[in-house]
Amino acid sequence: MTRVRKTKTQQQQPAPGLAQIRRALGRRTVTVAPLEGERKRASVALILAGAPEALHLCFIRRAEHPRDPWSGHMAFPGGRADPTDPHAQAVAERETREEVGLRLPPGRLIAPLAELPVRLGQRDTGMTLSSFVYYLGPRRAPLRPNSEVAGAYWVPLTHLWDAAHATHLKLRRDGESMLFAAIRFQDTVIWGLTLRVLTMFSDDLEHPLPHLEDIPGMVR
Repeated sequence: MTRVRKTKTQQQQPAPGLAQIRRALGRRTVTVAPLEGERKRASVALILAGAPEALHLCFIRRAEHPRDPWSGHMAFPGGRADPTDPHAQAVAERETREEVGLRLPPGRLIAPLAELPVRLGQRDTGMTLSSFVYYLGPRRAPLRPNSEVAGAYWVPLTHLWDAAHATHLKLRRDGESMLFAAIRFQDTVIWGLTLRVLTMFSDDLEHPLPHLEDIPGMVR
């Protein structure tokens, strides 16, 4: 994996605030499919906390595991549905509690996002991902990672919307060189499925991330 920096200079955009997020997501109607069906199901939580105009978003870094195709990746708290889960929102809330020790009362839900098919490379895995946006209030609660999580972070939205942190990855897939959009964070990057969800969130706000302009061959 090669990390490649962009050379184009872009102006930093302000990060969205809580009022904008509530207003934009409140206009949308999204139906979350039941857990039954042929496709496997997983859910993640986009958890916001902090002052309304200085929000942070919770990320985890997955623990290294040889059988995990997303081993070591940055991600949102979440995971696969369990037979005891009544619905997709319950999956996100249970997994968040297990992975980082945060309780997500249903009353803190802002809105669900549209569902996404989970791809590995460019291949459909047969799994559908549901995503739910929460706001926990002005206090950023301590994050308590379990054994599945190598690290947990409150990342400022200003970091994510700052074009100075734009980058992309150059990977070889099936003998071909491919470019993947990414955002630098500490000693790693946010990319792949997690960046797809984050980009969908930003598009729904009509406040798109500033560093995803078209690059020939880019995969998002």
